Amino acid sequence: MAAPVKAAVRKIVSALKQSKQKYVPVARLSKLVGVYPDVLTDTLVYFEPMIRLDETINTRDFMEAMEAYLAPAPKKEGEKKGKRVVVTKKELRAYPTIGDFVYAKFASIGGLIDRTSPLSDEDLHILQKLVAQEIAARKPKKATKKKKK
Repeated sequence: MAAPVKAAVRKIVSALKQSKQKYVPVARLSKLVGVYPDVLTDTLVYFEPMIRLDETINTRDFMEAMEAYLAPAPKKEGEKKGKRVVVTKKELRAYPTIGDFVYAKFASIGGLIDRTSPLSDEDLHILQKLVAQEIAARKPKKATKKKKK
């Protein structure tokens, strides 16, 4: 059984909260939400499997389960972010051009290029820096204006 779409569950919970009726079967809820009863039961089956057989079940009874489903997951303490990738100037000097980097990372024996070679996060960061250097080198330098006295 696939989990329902959270937007649909939010719409259902909102409609149940706005309704003042104590007993809201699927037929009445479908009018409140504006969705066909069959589509609504497909969503509600996640919270109450018997709703397909008996559509007279009060949908308010499992509103708490829907609200718990919509609640954000608690963050774990001590959860760390990924390690920051830093490229040193020494690593960049190992590859004077982008072509040297590509040849070093993708070329196999005999100089044949292996297209299936994976690149790590560090390799991608090095390549990004090399491309930025190449772009900076190609841009024309702005002439400095001298002030008139």
